[in-house]
Amino acid sequence: MDLRLEPAAERDRAWLDQLRRAAYRDLFIATWGGWDEARHARHFAASWERGHVQLVHAGGDRVGMLQVFTEPDVLRIGEIQIHPAHQGQGIGTRLLTDVLARAEEQGRGVALSTGLHNHGAVRLYERLGFHVVDRTATHVHMTWRPSRA
Repeated sequence: MDLRLEPAAERDRAWLDQLRRAAYRDLFIATWGGWDEARHARHFAASWERGHVQLVHAGGDRVGMLQVFTEPDVLRIGEIQIHPAHQGQGIGTRLLTDVLARAEEQGRGVALSTGLHNHGAVRLYERLGFHVVDRTATHVHMTWRPSRA
């Protein structure tokens, strides 16, 4: 699969907003009992302000986004979103395995959080070697450790 990452620019914000709505709508409703436009806007703005947003292209199509932060001991996945029309094709798995390979090379762990009701994502992360380290009322926090740790 030919995947390409490209730093997101201001011109991509509207597309990223629509991606977030499509990727998280069901999870948002399961977590908070309904759609909350103000909460969506806050979460989207906070993600954008943290930076490091990369568009994911498969072939010639924009299919998602990835946000990864380098911290002293870990690579932290801030966001990974694949448009529902492109889910189930191995794109998320490929992005994650690429992050894990980079972390392994650097001797770092990987940390991420996902929605408590995002059962498919939790299964994927566990299949890739992540372990649950904490649960809150809304999220599951997971980590992966390199083999040489």
